[in-house]
Amino acid sequence: MKLSGKLPNPGMTLMEVVIALGVVAFVIPIVLTATGSANISRLSAEADTRSAWLAREVQREIISAWTVPAPAPTSAFGTALAFPVFGTAAAPEILAYDSEGIFLAKGSAADLTSPSKIPKASYIVAVHGEAHRPPNLAAGPDTLSLLTIRVLHPAKAAAAKRSDLRYQIISPRQGTL
Repeated sequence: MKLSGKLPNPGMTLMEVVIALGVVAFVIPIVLTATGSANISRLSAEADTRSAWLAREVQREIISAWTVPAPAPTSAFGTALAFPVFGTAAAPEILAYDSEGIFLAKGSAADLTSPSKIPKASYIVAVHGEAHRPPNLAAGPDTLSLLTIRVLHPAKAAAAKRSDLRYQIISPRQGTL
């Protein structure tokens, strides 16, 4: 049996192996970085969506707390709130929610400035209301409240590392406009 001058399976040369390793060494970090960035973006988008939902949920709780007689003890605020003014920007009402948006407990001013000590807290919500009179409304009693709601996430992070999403909602005493 006679062999031809060509080898049936020559394999890869040393140069081809070096080039292939270089390509793999270049591509793998890019893929891993992209995967990590996508996960961070997903978590950030989830937190942003949850914060918008929490702002509306807090508005619902406020309207419940504005009812007469005083709200049921299951309300996040637990007691009636004054209409249209309650809290201030310097001393807001503070509520803590878990990662699913379930109310946990009322918070304190310390929860705004340092990592929250409330177990399972993922979101801290600071809210206050002030009287709102649109320019085209005739003089009369205050019928609207401007709710300023701040949603801070993650609650367990230092204040400088949290996302701080702010919402302003104009609300009458009985419900949404």
